[in-house]
Amino acid sequence: MNSGLRTSISASSSEGLKGSSGSGGGGEVALKKGPWTSAEDKVLVAYVERYGGGNWNAVRKKTGLLRCGKSCRLRWTNHLRPNLKKGSFTPEEERLIIELHSQLGNKWARMAAQVR
Repeated sequence: MNSGLRTSISASSSEGLKGSSGSGGGGEVALKKGPWTSAEDKVLVAYVERYGGGNWNAVRKKTGLLRCGKSCRLRWTNHLRPNLKKGSFTPEEERLIIELHSQLGNKWARMAAQVR
């Protein structure tokens, strides 16, 4: 008598967990992969201007952009940041990096803040 009751309780509670976890539910939307469009870039830039870049997984929730948080973070970091300088370092920048490395050690984030 107890084993039948226990089975029905565990089955119903595990079904409830599946539906609420979000990882195994059937109503998930497939996130887009591949190259970003200019419209998606504009949505991401508007989001960062309004909310900052702290919680990347909130981008999809607040904007409807169908990209994962990692993709949004990488897109912002590598392509969309204002004042992002591309190309080779100038001789002055190389000298500054060498000096900062000798002063700070292997603290690349701190050095990047100084080079900007």
